[in-house]
Amino acid sequence: MRKSTVWWFIVPLIACAGGPVLAQGSCESNLKVSGDPRNGAAYVTFVTIPNLDIHSALGQIEKIALDNSLTPGAENYEGDVGTLTVVRKDKSTLLHQDKGFPILIKADKANSRLIMALQLNQGQVSTAENMQSFMCGMLTHVTMDSAGAAAAAAAHAQTHSDEIINTTATELAQKLTRRAWQRALKPEDIQNEYTGRVYRIDGQIIITSPLEAYDRTVKLQDGSRSIDITYNTSKVKIGLLGSPPGAQMSSITCHTDSKQLPRFLALRNGDYATLIGKVVQVVPNEYATTLYLDCHFEKE
Repeated sequence: MRKSTVWWFIVPLIACAGGPVLAQGSCESNLKVSGDPRNGAAYVTFVTIPNLDIHSALGQIEKIALDNSLTPGAENYEGDVGTLTVVRKDKSTLLHQDKGFPILIKADKANSRLIMALQLNQGQVSTAENMQSFMCGMLTHVTMDSAGAAAAAAAHAQTHSDEIINTTATELAQKLTRRAWQRALKPEDIQNEYTGRVYRIDGQIIITSPLEAYDRTVKLQDGSRSIDITYNTSKVKIGLLGSPPGAQMSSITCHTDSKQLPRFLALRNGDYATLIGKVVQVVPNEYATTLYLDCHFEKE
């Protein structure tokens, strides 16, 4: 089986590295490689940036990614920590299969670190030197100055990845259903578009039977401390004549942590709820797409 090499992927990033380089030696010395390269080696490194603004740092990484034909996902913030996933898309042809892979970035204000981690797919190989050049070529071009802030602002204006998207459950499901019916669209494209996005969703909750409510209560008692709540998306229509019999509808399901459980358990079938959720899983197929989100109530 022919191995897939990724060293050429580094070239565009090096070519664009015309700005100031900060702490290059530090980034190089911080690089750690682990795993069996036959299964896809894992790489992680970081830079320390004084006065780190995590919002600006992730925005700048997005700008670098966009300039080099990478696909940024959504930013996520919890306290003084921000995370971002950037995807290198498939570069496959009929004669050569070269899968993409995710690149994870974490900005931690507490220790002023900007961290990058990635793992290659099975069969993909690269040298530590090439991966070091690629990763540090991105990290060391993040600056806490006016130029860096401008780059971050430009990326955010283009991607809106730092925003909470306001929508209704029906509107979101309608969009998912329409996209899923475009059969030429690859499932991974749908996954890349929605994974990590944060939505403020308003709509009606559906609880199909008293047994479902019972099952939710049992989950509390068995110690799992997690429940799923599904939005009613039955109003979604497909085509001018509406939804054909037996058509699959896209669905939106929220699950929550233990602090939110009493609020979730109080919901009845048909109740309205506004929830803020981050998409953690996307299950697309030919006809419909299911979103799973980590959710919490907008108002405590």
